[in-house]
Amino acid sequence: MEGLKYNQLEMAKILGEPKDPRRPYTDLVSLVAQTESAEPDEYVYYYDVLLETDKVVTITGTGELTTENVTPDTPTQFTFIDIASPEYYVKITDLASAKESTLARKMRTLNRALNAYENNYIINLAKAAAITASHQQGIESGSTFNYKDCIDMVQDVVDYGDNYVLLVGSTVDTDMKLWDWTDNKYSSMIEAFKDLGIQKVRVSGNVTVDGSSSAMLPATKAYMVARSTEVGNPFLFVRKKLNDIDLLGGAIKQNGERPERLVFVSPNPVAVTVGSAKRYLAVGLTGYEEIVAACINPYAISEYTRANIAAD
Repeated sequence: MEGLKYNQLEMAKILGEPKDPRRPYTDLVSLVAQTESAEPDEYVYYYDVLLETDKVVTITGTGELTTENVTPDTPTQFTFIDIASPEYYVKITDLASAKESTLARKMRTLNRALNAYENNYIINLAKAAAITASHQQGIESGSTFNYKDCIDMVQDVVDYGDNYVLLVGSTVDTDMKLWDWTDNKYSSMIEAFKDLGIQKVRVSGNVTVDGSSSAMLPATKAYMVARSTEVGNPFLFVRKKLNDIDLLGGAIKQNGERPERLVFVSPNPVAVTVGSAKRYLAVGLTGYEEIVAACINPYAISEYTRANIAAD
């Protein structure tokens, strides 16, 4: 970049991977999902956990075995999806005057955009899983989220796991903050959740997917996830390592490890218009990854839907 000589591959090398090495996954993904990486040419499979009766082989008094034929479950192959952030721009003037700090800020923006989609992906899986398992609470209640609703959600999943995470939208979160004034006057919500083994996580923010913006977790929704099941966390989340040698024409990480995220840089600086009067020359940056996720145990998920009542 010396003397403003522009080279898109050099820029991609400087930027590196838009991922925080200290927190490679979002808090939400880390809490509820088993996380794995797949090699570029690797096929990834998973098994659904079906609601079956456990079977045993018994030994009779004469030492004979009683056996039965079984058909193994058929594994399902993951189909990875491509995720790309919007194109973000860095002014050529900013790049020339404070290259490192400017790029660092844009890298955090790319990281947040990809993280937001991953969180939204898990929330959508949780919704589908709760429908599959018929674990849905509160839809007809027309009331605020109360302690009994929380226990009903626990009862949905208690036979399938423990060590719970309660993901809540903003309105449900407000309901819970008022418990000490209404439903739970004489005991601490913190102590109650500690006894029940529940960790509450407020999920906020919006995500734009294919031009359509929505709340990552709707304000009136909550999901109870039993993290410790017989197969571990009920969600499986996989990022594919990318063969950046092919994608970027030789731009590789210094340690030779394949990245899970890439930054694509526009081949030439472009003129960007702001409003109707301002124009500036800029470089376009886009974050990219390939991911897939599945809920391998839908019975470990419960959904609560709070009605939009007048008190809101």
